[in-house]
Amino acid sequence: MHLTSYGAAGEVTGAKHLVEAAGRRILLDCGMFQGLHEALHHHNAVLPFEASTIDVIILSHGHLDHCGSLPLLVKHGFRGKIYATSATRDVAELILRDSAHIQAQDAEYINRHLKQNQRPALPIYTSDDVEQVLPLFEDVSYRQCREIFAGIEICFYNAGHILGSSLIHLTIKEGPRIIRLAYTGDLGQRNMPILRDPDRLPDTDILIAESTYGNRVHEGAPVSAEKLINIVREAIAKKGKIFVPAFALGRMQTLVYSLHKLTDEGHLPRIPIYVDSPLAVNLTDVFSRHPECYDAETIELFTRHNEDPFGFRNLHYVHSVEESKRLNDMPGPMVILATSGMVEAGRILHHLMNGIGNPNNTVLIVGYMAEGTLGRAILEGAKRIRLYHKLLPVRAHVEKINAFSAHADQTELLNFILAISELKKVILVHGENIARQALANELLKKRPDLRLLIPNKGEEMEL
Repeated sequence: MHLTSYGAAGEVTGAKHLVEAAGRRILLDCGMFQGLHEALHHHNAVLPFEASTIDVIILSHGHLDHCGSLPLLVKHGFRGKIYATSATRDVAELILRDSAHIQAQDAEYINRHLKQNQRPALPIYTSDDVEQVLPLFEDVSYRQCREIFAGIEICFYNAGHILGSSLIHLTIKEGPRIIRLAYTGDLGQRNMPILRDPDRLPDTDILIAESTYGNRVHEGAPVSAEKLINIVREAIAKKGKIFVPAFALGRMQTLVYSLHKLTDEGHLPRIPIYVDSPLAVNLTDVFSRHPECYDAETIELFTRHNEDPFGFRNLHYVHSVEESKRLNDMPGPMVILATSGMVEAGRILHHLMNGIGNPNNTVLIVGYMAEGTLGRAILEGAKRIRLYHKLLPVRAHVEKINAFSAHADQTELLNFILAISELKKVILVHGENIARQALANELLKKRPDLRLLIPNKGEEMEL
C-alpha cells in the first residue's frame, strides 16, 4: 500500500492524495492550488498523474482546494465514480461552475490586453467540462458503509467543517492483512454555529490528518463575539464600512448566522449588512435544502420556529454588479461580506479598491490566508497593496477573528487524533511546514509510540 500527496503537503491548497492499495488507485480529493495566479496557473493546468489510471475519487467536501480539479481530471480521461455526500455534490456543482466562469472571465481579460506575438490565454477548463463531471457523483450518507471494490469498503463520518464535509474511513483487505485507513479532509471546530460537531472516528491504523492550525489555538467563542460586537460598534461611531473577505461556502453562512443571532439578542444595533457574492447567495440556498446537517441549536432556534437562519431584516443579498457598485457610493456604517476569502478575486477587490484607503473603515479577517495571497499581505500589515495595477495605501484598520475558522485548532486536532483507538501512524498534510512540525511535536509528547510522517509534495510513501 502506497500514498503520494500531490498537493496540500507543506501548503494548505491543492489537496490530491493518491492511495494505491488492493490493485486500485484511489484519489482522496482533487483540489486546485490557490494563491498568486501567475505562479499557480501552470500547477493547476497540469495533472501529476494519468487521469485515466485513477479508479475512483473519494471527495471529502466541496471547497475549491479539494474539488476544483475534477473537471480537468474528467477532461483528461477519468471515467470512474466520485463518492461524496449529497450536500457535497450540490455544493461542488456550484463551486465548479463558478470556477469555470471565473477562468473564462480571466482569460477574456488577459486576451484583451495581449501584446503582439503573445499566445492567447485559455481557461484550464470550461463550463462544458464541469457538466461532464456531475453524472459521475454517487451519493454516500454518513455512517452507511459500502464496498466500492472487492476488498475495499468506505464509510463517511461528519467532519463538521462545512456543509456535507466528511471524514473518510477505508477498510482495505490486501491478502491476509486488513488495514484501516482514515482521512480527515478538513476537520471542523466543535461548538460552531449551524453544523453538527465532528464525529469520532472508529478504530483506525493509519490516519491522514490535516494540520492547518497545527501551531495555533483559536480564541474562544465568547471572546470572538465580544470582539465582533466592539468592531461593529466602532464602525457605527466612525460611520465606517467593515469589509469582510469570506469564502462563499461555510464562512459566509456562519457569519450571517452569528450576526443574526447577535442582532436578535440585542447585542448589535440593526446596522445594514450586505452579502455581496452571487455564489454565496446560491450556496445559502443549498444550505437551506440540507437541514439534516444542522446542529440541535440551529434546529431549535430557527427550523422549528419556521425562521430562516440566513435571512433577517437588516440583511441584504446583492445580486447584480450594479447593486455591488452602488455600495461604494453609499455612506457607512455598514458591513459588507464579499468573496473571495483570500482576497484573490471577486467583488471584495472592488470594495477594497474604493475603501482600504479610508481610516474610518475596517478590514476584518475571519479565515486562513495562504502564503502569497493578498489577504495574507493585508493581515501581516502591508502598508501598500496593488489592486488593478494601482498601488494603494492601506489606511483602513485591520482586525482578525480566528474563532470563525472552519478548521480545528491545535488543541482540537490533538484531542481528535488522540481519541482514535488502535492508531499506529499519522501522516500530516494540509498545513504549512511550521504548523505540521508543531503538531507532530505535540503528538509525540502525548503518544511517543506514534509514528509521525510529514510528506513532501510528490513523495511516495510505503504505508
